[in-house]
Order: sequence, then C-alpha cells, then structure tokens
Amino acid sequence: MCGIAGLMTLDGTVPDAGVLDRLADALSHRGPDGRGRYVAPGIGLVHDRLAIIDLDGGAQPLFGANDTALVANGEIYNYLELKAILEKEGYSFETTSDTEVLLHALDRWDWLALDRCDGMWALAHFDARKGSLLLSRDRFGEKPLYLHRDSSGLYFASEPKFLFALLGKSLPVNKNHLRRYLVNGYKSLYKTRETFFEGLEELPARSALVVDPSGKETRNEYWTPKCQPQVEMSREDAVKATREHLMRAVEIRLRADVPLAFCMSGGIDSNSLISIAKREFDYDVH
Repeated sequence: MCGIAGLMTLDGTVPDAGVLDRLADALSHRGPDGRGRYVAPGIGLVHDRLAIIDLDGGAQPLFGANDTALVANGEIYNYLELKAILEKEGYSFETTSDTEVLLHALDRWDWLALDRCDGMWALAHFDARKGSLLLSRDRFGEKPLYLHRDSSGLYFASEPKFLFALLGKSLPVNKNHLRRYLVNGYKSLYKTRETFFEGLEELPARSALVVDPSGKETRNEYWTPKCQPQVEMSREDAVKATREHLMRAVEIRLRADVPLAFCMSGGIDSNSLISIAKREFDYDVH
C-alpha cells in the first residue's frame, strides 16, 4: 500500500529539501497515485499514495485545524462509524477519506483515539503547536514502521531502504540476528527487538510513541489482548456470535472506491471470507 517516511530533528532545524527529494524517489514504488510532503522546523514528512478510498480527495499529508499534520499507510475500516461520532461533536469533513477521520480522531482524543480504530496502519502525526510527534502501528503490526536514532534526531520509514535514503548511507548488517535467522528461520523473528541491521528497530505493534521537542520518548500500549471466557455461553451462542463478528469484519473491509481482490491460502478461513463477501454482500469476488 502507501509508503511513509520522515525525520524529527533534535535541534529544530528544517530538514534538507535535497534529502527529502532523495527519500521521495526511494518511496516511489509504494504508491503510484500521489506524492506529498510536509516540512517545518524540526520535522519532515513524506508520503507516497496507493489510493483506495476517496481517490481524488484523500491526498496526504492531511492537515488539521490545530496545526497538525498526518501521513499514514493502511486503512481504518470503521471510519464511517468514527466519522458519525466526530460529526456529532462538531467536526466537519472536506473529504470522504478514512485518513481525514483518523486525523480528526487524533486531534480530538490524541493517542487514545487509536483504541477506537479498527484497521491496519503505520502513521506519523505531528503537532506543530506542541512540537511533538506521534508514531503508531496497528494492533498486530500488519503495517511496518522502522526507526533509527542518532545525534541529529529520529528517523522513521515503512522500509529500511527509505531510512538509508534519509541517512545517505546503509546501516551495518546485524550478523548476530542473521545467524539466528539462518539457524532458526522464521522462529527467530520478533523474539527480540533486533532487526537485520544494527541501529534499526521496528516500532512494536499496538504502540503509540510520543516524542517531544527535546527528543524525550514516551511509549504507550493503546490496546492489550485479553482472554475473557464467558463460561455461561452455549456452543450454539458461540457459533452464532462468531459468525456475526466475522460477517461484520468482512463487511467493513469491503469499503473501497477501487475493485478488491482476495488472495487465497486455500484453507477454510480464506474460503469462508470469500463466501461471506459473495453470498452475504453480493460482492463481485476476484
């Protein structure tokens, strides 16, 4: 989908335009439908867009009334429900995009808004009045966001090579993690905070990382998975509720202004999703 990247400078300087141009070129394969940037003292944001919702009006960065700017990769599936809540609180919308809903939600509830969102995302939200930056990933880390820190500031991007474009150099290969991967394969992944490059880390899933103008970081988990068995529930009730939740999940994921396709693994789960889309919602499945 889309690609995001940027940097926050610790001395408040405006990021170099040439660096952002180099970054934009590296991002180009992530989205053919638009490119945008935001540059201000202490911050630079770049976005390449693959348009899914509001093809004409959803260009990024998006800007809030309170001097905020947002770039995001992903999709907020329950954006229509969130939009209705925000409209009751007096917010108005210039687009029909899910990203504008996310922007107003963050302006209204700060990082606590993330727990209200059903979707997949990696985002960067800058508040110019506070000089603070919010970085976040979705609950299960579907959308990537890599971080690198040095004496000049904090760098972040959807892919490691975008960070290398920002830095003007590659980071050294993390040989320890590479050896672990060669021995243990996928079982070596995400057991530690290590990545395949030294000095590079992934923002953990379900995180909201807030960075103030001095570079101080505060990381919150906006959601924690919980097991809450309902022992009084019968098997029939459990089956019914599972079906209802699954149908609702498919329904809101079919919201798009472009054709959608299903990628099948061939198992029961993917065939169930395709069946629901076709039989319950009359979607022309490809």
